[in-house]
Amino acid sequence: DLFEPKKKQTNIKLYVRRVFIMDNCEEIIPEWLGFVKGIVDSEDLPLNISREMLQQNKIMKVIKKNLIKKCLEMFGEIAENNEDFKKFYEQFSKNIKLGIHEDSANRQKIAEFLRFSSTKSG
Repeated sequence: DLFEPKKKQTNIKLYVRRVFIMDNCEEIIPEWLGFVKGIVDSEDLPLNISREMLQQNKIMKVIKKNLIKKCLEMFGEIAENNEDFKKFYEQFSKNIKLGIHEDSANRQKIAEFLRFSSTKSG
């Protein structure tokens, strides 16, 4: 849940050339996408990288940008089926709304996934 800070924040595991580096990598995915689970395996990062170096690494910024782009593409695929998107939106609407505020670069793309009830929709 978005508003339970005691829970594990990220579900992204970082690997470099199939060698495990880090379990809880906050720098790689924004808070509003905290519900996304997965593994990132990079060939471009050095194996002996430290946590401080990760925070200032340009490759990490590119990985983060690509993860956000891929997530938005996947949300678009889910949105093609109204029933599936309705279930998805019930679960993660708070995260999407938080993304509007946090991610100004992708605000337009995220806004396409917002749904609000109206007199027509019921």
